[in-house]
Amino acid sequence: MIAMELIHADNLTPDQVMLGDLIKIDNDIVEVIFIECDSTGDNYDIQTQNEFGEKEFTQYAYTDLIPLYVFIQEE
Repeated sequence: MIAMELIHADNLTPDQVMLGDLIKIDNDIVEVIFIECDSTGDNYDIQTQNEFGEKEFTQYAYTDLIPLYVFIQEE
């Protein structure tokens, strides 16, 4: 049996986050489904979806760090 474990991989600035990434907001790990930057490049709106399908927008400054999580395979 192969088990998958979710681990903290890195901290990213908002311009490094990609669609499909798993990030931590508060105490929840959520999937990034939309990213938009304002015209100044200073603020990023990131829409996420949790495991229940609930969507939420969070705004980040370009200097903020966002925890990135990835699945690793355990044997």
